[in-house]
Amino acid sequence: DIRPRVAIYCTHSDESYQGQESEPGSGGIYRVGYSLASSLVEDGIIVDQSFATHDPHDINAYTRSRRTMVRLLKNGPVAVFDVHRDSAPAIAYLTYITGVESAKVMIVIGRQNPNMNANLAFAEKAKERADKMYPGLIRGIFIGRGSYNQDLFPRALLFEIGTASLPEHYAQHAANCLGDVIGTLL
Repeated sequence: DIRPRVAIYCTHSDESYQGQESEPGSGGIYRVGYSLASSLVEDGIIVDQSFATHDPHDINAYTRSRRTMVRLLKNGPVAVFDVHRDSAPAIAYLTYITGVESAKVMIVIGRQNPNMNANLAFAEKAKERADKMYPGLIRGIFIGRGSYNQDLFPRALLFEIGTASLPEHYAQHAANCLGDVIGTLL
């Protein structure tokens, strides 16, 4: 099969929306990840989405999700996405995309990994494309302190889709639009 393959997982599997910060083991973040996956599949991309849990939401969650990412890499994806939601105020993530109330997306890159420049270049391409297709969708690119498992792969991005205080369907809409953007890049 010559179609590109991507992998999606959620390090913080408890993350949720609508003012409910956490749903251990089954956060709304999985449904938002599924919206991203579905959008990519519609564009002809093969998606391996892991529903593995990595609770509790602590400093070791990335160590636990690293095992999930290593498993997903065995299938030979061209990109890997770790889907999160932010805890910023709602106003920081509220936008309108195609006239519909939506969440924004922040792309996070870890500075402590040897793939930082490659991941950042991929993030910049995604933002540039999103700015043309869906102005206002991408809130920005944040360079964080950790590695976020991005040391494992040169096209690994962490997406913060919406925030805990926004409705989940805003984040699902954003994920769907993000899938369109990524689909055109692959």
